[in-house]
Amino acid sequence: MSETVCISLMTAQLITRLTVSIDLSQIHPAAYAGATALVAVVLSLLFCRSANRRFQVKKEKEMASMVGQFIDERNKSEIILADLDVGVIAYNSDGLKINANPAAEKMLNPDHVPDTLPDFYSLYGQENGIQAAVLLGNASISGLLTHQDRMLRIRLKESRFDEGRTAGTIVVMQDITDQEREEKQRKEFVANVSHELKTPLTTIKTYSESLLEWGLAEKNEEAVRKDVWRIHDDSLRMERLVEDLLLLSSIDSRGIRIRPELLDLPQLVRQVIDRLQVQSQEKSIEMNSYVLSNIPLVLIDRSAMERVVTNLISNAIKYTAKSGSIKIFISYLLNDVYIKVSDTGFGIDQEHLPHIFNRFYRVDMTGSRMFGGTGLGLSIAKELVELHNGKISVSSTLGKGTEFTIMIPIARKVFRDTVRACQQNVPPTDALHLTAVEELTEMARTQGWKEKNPSRLANEQLDVLIDKILERDGIDPVISEDTKAYKVIDEETLLQMESITGHADEGRPAPGS
Repeated sequence: MSETVCISLMTAQLITRLTVSIDLSQIHPAAYAGATALVAVVLSLLFCRSANRRFQVKKEKEMASMVGQFIDERNKSEIILADLDVGVIAYNSDGLKINANPAAEKMLNPDHVPDTLPDFYSLYGQENGIQAAVLLGNASISGLLTHQDRMLRIRLKESRFDEGRTAGTIVVMQDITDQEREEKQRKEFVANVSHELKTPLTTIKTYSESLLEWGLAEKNEEAVRKDVWRIHDDSLRMERLVEDLLLLSSIDSRGIRIRPELLDLPQLVRQVIDRLQVQSQEKSIEMNSYVLSNIPLVLIDRSAMERVVTNLISNAIKYTAKSGSIKIFISYLLNDVYIKVSDTGFGIDQEHLPHIFNRFYRVDMTGSRMFGGTGLGLSIAKELVELHNGKISVSSTLGKGTEFTIMIPIARKVFRDTVRACQQNVPPTDALHLTAVEELTEMARTQGWKEKNPSRLANEQLDVLIDKILERDGIDPVISEDTKAYKVIDEETLLQMESITGHADEGRPAPGS
């Protein structure tokens, strides 16, 4: 029952009692009128009190609702600020810090976030011109800050009320370290390409002008032949550089698609070694290769992997002095086949190893010029290996030699990883696993199985299917014909030959030698 109804009932009861207990004929009319007025005043006061109470309750509910909405909005704002990748610091009109999101604390460290705006200007706005821009009253204020090896872009925005009063200042910070690094690499890349193209162009221009100015009649046949050969060699150098650049561009834009096939990796490596034997013999370099029997098949692009192996062995020959030695090991560990190319060459200083796969990175610019090359070979090798879900690494000791190791997953692992991805509703998109799906589906169709979707096969069925695929190519993974050209050794002997660091034990004679 409402308060108003209660008051009305109480008033009615009071008037009834007064009427019953008092003889109205004996009351003076003025007194009666006064009593009536008093009752009316009391009623008015009671109604006013009731209305005021209702108004207060309504306002309290509205205030509670507004506070709740404000808290919700504040919580949403804090969640949004916490999820932002950019750092945000808010200062009020008095220059006192209101809030700083986690990104800002991470960029500056929690202890280094200034509590006042003047402190911020003093700490982070002097060398980059931010403090000067504030003093000049510039509308747009921004600057760069190098803090703890990170590059930050800082922007300040002053917020104002409608009447023009300052509400506060917002500081926004963005970590642009990666963008700056990429921009620097891009500029260096363009500069290196320009230099690499300019050098052979200068040679071509010089010798062609010499032939034009002196004429063929003024030079003997041998001199003309030399000039033409120099022009030809530098033309080939430019051609190789352009081809490498186009290949890297295709890899970067995901325009290159490898064509994987089941291959015997020792056979592929043997073919590369045979092609490069002449170069090693010219420098009297002893080049031996060792293969562990039972090397599983791999799913690789033949031309891509030939390029990688050729680059590593060519570099080993190039940077190994005369009468040195090169050893190539092929083995496998768990689910990966690995190739190790170890030489007794000049070696690489430890400070250069982290950058050895960078584009155009050269340990010795003079030496690189002397030996030739574009400076892109190792970066291309790394990209091609990673397209096969493999890894490439390097270890070296200055003055003693260098060892490169390539790890490539065996075909059986690629097939199983592909099926596992399909079962988890992660359809493959790269060429390697798409080829695996095609191989599995085709073999299931060839076997006449009703279920041709590899992801729905039982493990036993999958093993049968993979075995059929590996047997289909007619290559015995234990020892192929080509493997006989190697010094074939058993696993125990190979492990004895390899030290903890992976280098061959020089004190043990190579089997078959």
